[in-house]
Amino acid sequence: MSRTTAAVAVGCAAVFLTGCTTASVPGGESEASPSPSAIEGDTAELQRGFEELSGLTVPDNASEMDIKGEMTENRPYYELRFVTTRGGAEIICTGDNLGVYPDEGPPRHGEEVFDYQEEDSEIAENIRCKGSNPQQMRVQRLVSVVFPEDGLKKGVGEPDGEDVAVVYAYSVLWPRR
Repeated sequence: MSRTTAAVAVGCAAVFLTGCTTASVPGGESEASPSPSAIEGDTAELQRGFEELSGLTVPDNASEMDIKGEMTENRPYYELRFVTTRGGAEIICTGDNLGVYPDEGPPRHGEEVFDYQEEDSEIAENIRCKGSNPQQMRVQRLVSVVFPEDGLKKGVGEPDGEDVAVVYAYSVLWPRR
């Protein structure tokens, strides 16, 4: 590679990387991208925010709700965890434009998005549901449902609507392209 080509490549990479991580301010100095800020509110308010953004419905029998919301550059992000039944998990996973991807055993390593509280050895099966909100295609949603083995009513391979399900979900508004 010639020195000119190398210099152009390095220059392009520097411009690309700086454009992604800093913003110019008057005086020619750079400023780091803003840090996320917490979306304030109680659990019910954050749940409403999640449901409005995602277009998904949290089932009425959800318990042990743990939810947080963040705002980055005027784009909301919600992440939640709750306990429900298999029937309750079906409510959230049957949202419009969600694909359902069943899998046996714990979530695959390397594909984990959530900080699962359950140990791999405790998870009998899991299901992923993902897709964009059909009302706002920039909103991406991912739901991961894990079924702890000790919460199965009939055992592995025999689904029951009352099986214990732990639901992890997020919804985020992606930037405009």
